[in-house]
Amino acid sequence: MNTQHSEPSVVDRARIDELDLALVHALQVNTRAPWTLIGEALDIDPVTAARRWERLARSGAAWVDGYLALDRDEGSVYAQVEIDTGGHLPEEALTSLAADSRMLSLKQTSGGRDLLAIVGASSFDDLARYTGERISRLPGVRGTRIHVITAVPFEGAQWRLRSLTPSQRAVLRPESPRNTAVESPVPDEPIRPIDRRIAHALGTDGRMPLSGLARATGASTATVRRRLRVLTAGGRLSLRCTLARPLTEFPVSAVYFGSVPAENLDPAVQALRTLPGLRMCSITAGTHNLILDIWLRTLAEVHTTEALLNRRLADLGLRITERAVVLRTLKHAGRLLDRRGHSVGAVPLRSTGD
Repeated sequence: MNTQHSEPSVVDRARIDELDLALVHALQVNTRAPWTLIGEALDIDPVTAARRWERLARSGAAWVDGYLALDRDEGSVYAQVEIDTGGHLPEEALTSLAADSRMLSLKQTSGGRDLLAIVGASSFDDLARYTGERISRLPGVRGTRIHVITAVPFEGAQWRLRSLTPSQRAVLRPESPRNTAVESPVPDEPIRPIDRRIAHALGTDGRMPLSGLARATGASTATVRRRLRVLTAGGRLSLRCTLARPLTEFPVSAVYFGSVPAENLDPAVQALRTLPGLRMCSITAGTHNLILDIWLRTLAEVHTTEALLNRRLADLGLRITERAVVLRTLKHAGRLLDRRGHSVGAVPLRSTGD
């Protein structure tokens, strides 16, 4: 397990300024941009940009990591798993579960389940065994419900702060002709073992230099550079810069469980893309075919957002069947979080034996 222990109270909401937010937004646009480019976009010295980021990362207030896109990883199966504990599970059991490498995310919630997890497995049989033999046998677990993920049309790597101007974003965009040489199209290739090792290494540090990635994966720098290009160009690799949610304008997180007729899934997803605060939209094969993670500004918005969803998708037959407030996030996309929502370590997803 890789850990990066935070310094208590180094960064809190009162000490996050506009430049910090702009820096995080810049890294959301281009997670692996050199500090010279970040400095150019923000009109600051590259050393200042790097020093600012070091402060945020060291405190656990912000981090950059990566993982294979859930719906583009043909070698794995992913699922949203509801876990019932009767309102009680020992803290050591929660900590142990969060530290599992099969566990991408883990939240304590209100509503009809106590925990909601996103897990990865190498096959349906592996998913059944992991859920039945690992999760269900924890002391206090009363039952589980599995919702196999069939698509993830929107996820956290696509979410952005609103700190940069259009011209600043244009400087940073990786696809900008000024930032990348004109190259031939990258073929869409199957996931290879080296790709999984790259994603696992980036799960600990999404800005790890190529030389570090080469050492971590046992490959040459040229191979790592080439596979990174294939993975990012093909949308196989999700790289994200995350700011601890309590430090954003969205301190409340809610999960909505809903369904639309299967023939309306595509237009429903298109209608959801512009929803403020949407962090993840999972299409699942289960009791619900839509599970939405949404960040909100106030607790009252739990209901106004549901009303907005109902209005926007009324013609498509959306039914929100349940909603839950996230009480605590123990793990977020491979990051272990403390009770302040700050990163205290990384246990990247490893859905297969590679």
